[in-house]
Amino acid sequence: MKRIVSVGQRLLIALFALVFAATVVGAAGPEMLKISPKGNKKIRIGVVEPFAAIELAAVYDTMHIEAAKARGWEVQVFDLKNNLPEAVTYMENMISAGYDAIIIHWLNPKFCEKQVKKAFDKGIPVITISSMGAQYPGVVAEIGPMDAGMAAVTAEFISRKLGPNDKVVTMHITAMEFHTVRQFIAKGVFQAYNRKVAQELYYPLTGDPFEWAYEQAKNVLLGDSKKEIKGIWTAWEGFGVNAARAAHDLGRDDVIVATLDDSPNTYSEIAKLPTMWAASGFACIGKDVNAQTFALLDKIFKGEQVPTQKNYLFPPRLVTKENLPPKGYFVNPCGVNPCGYKGPADYVVR
Repeated sequence: MKRIVSVGQRLLIALFALVFAATVVGAAGPEMLKISPKGNKKIRIGVVEPFAAIELAAVYDTMHIEAAKARGWEVQVFDLKNNLPEAVTYMENMISAGYDAIIIHWLNPKFCEKQVKKAFDKGIPVITISSMGAQYPGVVAEIGPMDAGMAAVTAEFISRKLGPNDKVVTMHITAMEFHTVRQFIAKGVFQAYNRKVAQELYYPLTGDPFEWAYEQAKNVLLGDSKKEIKGIWTAWEGFGVNAARAAHDLGRDDVIVATLDDSPNTYSEIAKLPTMWAASGFACIGKDVNAQTFALLDKIFKGEQVPTQKNYLFPPRLVTKENLPPKGYFVNPCGVNPCGYKGPADYVVR
């Protein structure tokens, strides 16, 4: 029997091959990090948070704080409040204050590239989470899901649901490099399925992002007199959920919204909001990502030598109305329903 491989699956195979090749070819290039053992020193870790108000940030910050507390360490979260260039100031302050490690959440290090290398030179490990950070000298590790893979599976989900004449609208943040990658991959999948992208909407980093997404989706759909727009793809859940709400409020329950990134609320919206259909994110692998992060820090603080610019990547997972567990969603899944986690639900779908 011939096995049918989808566009998204072929893309994922190619992406994994590229990551493997890059790891092998570049293995001799990046520097190694080895610092003196910290012993009983009180460890301080700074977390750079682009926008602490979102639920995903709270999920990860809480896990970091709990993991640190269990080790007798301290975590301090620094909220950029969407002022991304402010990362330079916070990085400089943490370096000057002698923090022992820095974790950067979903913010490409290009905003603070010099400070990342400065931290490395002073023996302060910088770990990025879902930030495409491994390409930057001074970053010890990039930990998280494959952004391109998440973009591929969500775009393919919409493409398979739409008809040949249906159109799609996309939303992303051009100032974030990983958003640009997500957008590029999604457009490639739409093109492969012959799905036309009617509009590409770009958040300008000014104003409330949730209101922006709602109003943009509302205006686009109000202008869609022929009701040709049937899909909305967004590079971030904050855009996705609010675009789905706008479509539903306008009576456009024929619109299918799929998004990247996730949180407990996102899964609740998939369960109850007719227009919110799918998400591929990493709140669902939060415990795995956090465990990898702190296992690496344990090694570093013991004085063990570790390679830098290394990717610790997790495969994308797609959660939809069709596979969302009816009684709850789990933070640490991997397999079926949607990912085979057999423990108690950490977050219950409301």
